[in-house]
Amino acid sequence: MTIESAPLFGDVTVLLVDDHAIWRGGVRSMLEDTEFQVVGEAASGREAVEVARRTQPNLVLLDIRMAGGDGLDTLVALKREFPRTAVVMLTTYDNPTYMARAVVGGAAGYLLKGIELDDLLAALRAVAQGETLLTVEELARSLRGISPEAGGAEDLIEPLTDREVEVLQILSTGLTNREIGSVLFIAESTARTHVQHIIGKLGVSDRVQAAVWAARHALLPC
Repeated sequence: MTIESAPLFGDVTVLLVDDHAIWRGGVRSMLEDTEFQVVGEAASGREAVEVARRTQPNLVLLDIRMAGGDGLDTLVALKREFPRTAVVMLTTYDNPTYMARAVVGGAAGYLLKGIELDDLLAALRAVAQGETLLTVEELARSLRGISPEAGGAEDLIEPLTDREVEVLQILSTGLTNREIGSVLFIAESTARTHVQHIIGKLGVSDRVQAAVWAARHALLPC
């Protein structure tokens, strides 16, 4: 879906974070002759924070999987130190569990590599004007698209409900009960109850083992 947004006046400074130099060069070329000025590049999360301190960018385009560490952890570090800097995840992974962590981490958007230039520019313009492209409503809808039967739940004495599948998927990203509740618009106590039911139905001892079960049964999207 194309995002429409009016052009901006003045440059928007951008930091590119990806461990592939060719990708960074390609995005830099795409942003040439636009209002988006690339002021820095980084190949790892640690380097991203260091470069951000020097360049103070308005916007960060951040990959998720990098040789130098997890981009979602980098998101949290950047937002902690630079809360007014907008961060957009730009990745190959169309994965609701990553989206959940991005929502809680404060990302303004979650875009897939391969996006058309016009769509990329429209999205970045929207973010630069203070809009958020990634919402908890969109995340909840994407999670509901995955059926519990598709994840090997048929071997359970009592199958997981659709809501429990959603909770299990988000739980597997490492989020707390409070954060799960925020993503799914439910109370923290309700999230805690769902987690307890999931652990009981799976016959595992704790949240970590529940996440391992989900991975082994291919319940989480790759």
